Amino acid sequence: MENKILDFLAQHLDTETLNKINFSPVPRGQKGDLAMNFFQLAKQERKSPVEIAEKFRGILTDCDVLEKTEIVGPYLNLYFANEVFYNEVFSAPLESEILAKKNIVFEFSGPNTNKPLHLGHMRNHALGISMSNLLEACGATVHRVNIINDRGIHICKSMLAYQKWGNGKTPESVGKKSDHFVGDWYVKFSTAAKAMADKSRESKNDPTLDQQAQEMLVKWEAGDREVRELWQKMSEWALQGHRETYQRQGIEFEKDYRESDFYLKGKELAERGLAEGVFERRADGAIVVELPDDLKPKNVKEGENIDTRKVVLRADGTSIYLTQDLAVAEARKKDFNPNQLVYVVADEQNYHFKVLFYCLEKLNLAKKEECLHLGYGLVHLPDGRMKSREGNVVDADNLMDELFNLAKKEVSARNAELSEAEKNEVSEKIMDAAWKFYLLSTNPRKSITFDADKSISFEGATGPYLQYAGVRIKSILRKANLKTSPDLAQDKKDSKSGLKFLDKNPAKFLGSAEKQLGVKILEFQKVLEKSVQNYNPTYLVTFLMELAQDWSSFYANNSVLNAETEELKNSRVLLAHKVLQVLEKGTSLLGFSIPEVM
Repeated sequence: MENKILDFLAQHLDTETLNKINFSPVPRGQKGDLAMNFFQLAKQERKSPVEIAEKFRGILTDCDVLEKTEIVGPYLNLYFANEVFYNEVFSAPLESEILAKKNIVFEFSGPNTNKPLHLGHMRNHALGISMSNLLEACGATVHRVNIINDRGIHICKSMLAYQKWGNGKTPESVGKKSDHFVGDWYVKFSTAAKAMADKSRESKNDPTLDQQAQEMLVKWEAGDREVRELWQKMSEWALQGHRETYQRQGIEFEKDYRESDFYLKGKELAERGLAEGVFERRADGAIVVELPDDLKPKNVKEGENIDTRKVVLRADGTSIYLTQDLAVAEARKKDFNPNQLVYVVADEQNYHFKVLFYCLEKLNLAKKEECLHLGYGLVHLPDGRMKSREGNVVDADNLMDELFNLAKKEVSARNAELSEAEKNEVSEKIMDAAWKFYLLSTNPRKSITFDADKSISFEGATGPYLQYAGVRIKSILRKANLKTSPDLAQDKKDSKSGLKFLDKNPAKFLGSAEKQLGVKILEFQKVLEKSVQNYNPTYLVTFLMELAQDWSSFYANNSVLNAETEELKNSRVLLAHKVLQVLEKGTSLLGFSIPEVM
């Protein structure tokens, strides 16, 4: 509708003026379908917004898209002509093309192969799933990739513990999911290291577990056959468990990149940068990069001797995350020729990515504006922060099982007639919606405390509430004998629909009662665009919740199947179908679906 109004205004105004017009939802407490404000124009023309609104009200008098206009304060509130409006609603697009020329490599998850995926990963996954889907819905080509952290001292700690105390056990022999089995040895290392620390200090000939793990890392770097074989076995155990979790969460990567495949290439890039004068050699032999002023340490006290350079390769020749990330970025540019690299990693790594993007540009591997770090806040438990080495993390699998059981209890109470398999299928969908919606309902930049009971509730701002709104619409459509798959607003003669519109236009029979739903539907495309422009799926979460609440309010006051006339009934059924289409599209972008029953 905005475009139709702008097209009309273009006959009377120049482009510069048109670009300074702003549309917005009607302010709370006011009436109308859409608001216009003219703050920019008022400032430019040195007139009050009301004076500008009066001018536009006169111009729009002959616009057949509008029924009337009304000035309320600084706003010009627009009332759409019903038939034009509802035709727009029924044909409202569910996607956008604003990113049609974008080719994006989108990295998320980034697991370590020494433990299972946990609640922190789940926030990463919720953000990665939703944003990659949203980018595609706005026309971008998206390559979902993963970086697997499969080397380093933390990996050797799990390996050393298993080597010492594993006694040949396997995940199968103890009946445990393979990544959880590996994670147990990481916790075992930490527990044993604390117990042995004092004893080791008493004997100079008895190295600590940390020292032994470091020695194992040196052997791994040297290609020691026994260490490499153990590494291969435990890595595959971890990754197999991760793959099972990914499948349950609906995640599929186009390509995995492993640190172990790129740390040597990273060293080569460090040496290349040194030869090209991009990097320099420090006195101790480390390769470093001189950072620009905006990346140098702040608040340095007078007289402090702080090196403002960043290490790219250690003095002993070992690589760090930065070294490997340079090589991985180079590989991705070759693999996909993207015009944007996106990294979904917690805010703790903000500085790392600033340095990485600076180095990539210095090496002519990628421009800084082509790189984006999509950061997010931490996920806390009600009693504090999670720590993997202490074993007090919430594993993703265990949390999903807990949510599944809570959902199944509710589903069983509400739908005793369902088979066990049907109850399981519905409960799995509710579980999926619960954690994804909850973790996306807060701005990604803010930390969040996860509350399992709140997330699974069928009431309030939750994923299950959103699903339930869709389930109720599906029930109405089944009773109306309406297929839910095609866009029947565009196919009124569908013989299987049970509705006989023939050549009648449903827009003719809808009025003010349905307006709020229609206005909300027309916002959907702009919400998608706002979400990708800000890399924030919370806009979509908020929109879907508002749409579900608008539907609930409408349905509480207006009968669909028992409407006053057959034409109104059929028109409302088609409007309900359009609401469902938007809900289903929106929830699918967030990564979950609406079941048939709840």
